[in-house]
Amino acid sequence: MLEIAEIWSSHEFMMETCCSARHEQLVAEMADDPDWATGLLRHLGAEELTGFRLRRLYDNQCSPPVLDFRLTVEPVQFATMQAFVRDHHAHCPPPVTWRFGAAIFNGRTQIGVVSVGNPVARAYMHRGWVEVNRLCIRRDTAPQLRWCACSQLYGYAAREAERRGFSKIITYIREDEEGTSLRAAGWQCEGPAGGRSWNSGARRRNTNNAFVPKLRWSRLLKPKPMRSSATQTPLRKTMRHRSASAWLQAA
Repeated sequence: MLEIAEIWSSHEFMMETCCSARHEQLVAEMADDPDWATGLLRHLGAEELTGFRLRRLYDNQCSPPVLDFRLTVEPVQFATMQAFVRDHHAHCPPPVTWRFGAAIFNGRTQIGVVSVGNPVARAYMHRGWVEVNRLCIRRDTAPQLRWCACSQLYGYAAREAERRGFSKIITYIREDEEGTSLRAAGWQCEGPAGGRSWNSGARRRNTNNAFVPKLRWSRLLKPKPMRSSATQTPLRKTMRHRSASAWLQAA
């Protein structure tokens, strides 16, 4: 006998077997071959029980194995994004405004958020550009649960900005960060962007992390031209109005 007994919100699960010896053998086999274990869990109905597609079984050989589901990007409220950044961002406070954003989930577990707003640098405003001003991923979950989460959020931000008609999207990262997720999402590094503070008496800015050398990354977009609905008057409606006008004159 072999079946899934329980699945917890921490993505851990418990298997039920006919005897303890079979259970020990099963645990060893799942640790040796996670791909085989993933197929076994699908066969036992893990996806039907949770309602999510299983990406893989993750076992870091230091803690119990966890179920890694396929990541999904979903809408998020501005206040929810701010609270998430406040709780999980390593060095920056939440943004005070945005144009749009999203959250990313592994099953029912929220893994991260992205916030996109106007460029902070005044020279880049009014050019049809937007900026990823926050991207925050939780670090208190199993590492494999957040695998590819950053690149998926960067990809979403670029696609959504393009859909909204923007021509370029930019972001800044610390010089000591590799930018692997940005490169995987099709972004390109434009080089150093300085580390000076924009704080002033007339307009207070966040000075945390302001003097750390940064790199600017960008992705050129190809927005589709928007068709104006004001110039598209239905022919049948125009003819009906003309007919009504002619009838009134005749009367």
